[in-house]
Amino acid sequence: MHRYRKRPASMLISAILASIMFIIIANSFMNLWGNSFTTLTAAKTATQAQAYSDIVSEKIKLEGTDAEEVTTKTKLSEITGNDSDDDWFYTYEIENETEDDNGNIFKVASIKIYKDDENGPRYSTEIPLSSLGNSDGLEVGMVVAWTLATDPSDNYLECNGQVVDGSKYPKLYALMHNVPDYRGVFLRGLGGNSASLGELQGDAIRNITGNFNATDNNSWNINANGVFYGQTIGAGDQGGEAGEYKKYYFDTSRVVPTAEENRPINKSVRYFIKAK
Repeated sequence: MHRYRKRPASMLISAILASIMFIIIANSFMNLWGNSFTTLTAAKTATQAQAYSDIVSEKIKLEGTDAEEVTTKTKLSEITGNDSDDDWFYTYEIENETEDDNGNIFKVASIKIYKDDENGPRYSTEIPLSSLGNSDGLEVGMVVAWTLATDPSDNYLECNGQVVDGSKYPKLYALMHNVPDYRGVFLRGLGGNSASLGELQGDAIRNITGNFNATDNNSWNINANGVFYGQTIGAGDQGGEAGEYKKYYFDTSRVVPTAEENRPINKSVRYFIKAK
């Protein structure tokens, strides 16, 4: 008969201690990994909040000292036009203005960016506003491309052919009585093959030429390539019998992309002219 020896108590205690140590190490590793993931997520969110703050800052800078406070949380999507920004919000408050001896006005706008229904902002910043000269550095009559669905301040008018209010925009009115209409058109530098300054030039393409051959050797072979192609119409034995003829086609879509207009690769923007 075999005799079984009992394991010493010390071995059992060692096994229990080893198991406890393994659990502690595993738990520490999971906590460390979880904290790292949380840190990375928070850093990414903070970067997003700062980027949104920059967008709001640009909006306020364009409005200048005429900017009005937004004290109620407002969706960023109202500025960006993107529904994916609906869970981000912004507010900004503007401190009381100060005025120097020359009549120049100075203000500071405090911007706060929020995520979802959080009470505390994810990002805060302050930007200076001043009536000293053109706050954006643009002269009246300059045109800028605007990428947002909302309008900039009333210092700008959209280039849609509208009439200029001479009492409100006297400097621009002295230059033009109607703003240019840039809707749906590409702007082109003056010179080369362009039209005169401010004149609308119609669309056009360079001429396309080509040729094809058809031989009558009792087979009516079709020799065509590129934008040309041929097709046999009617019945017959391909030997020139009555009721049989060849038809040739011209189709640029066989070579290049086609549409109802001539256009390069593009993205749409809105054009605004500095009015005051």
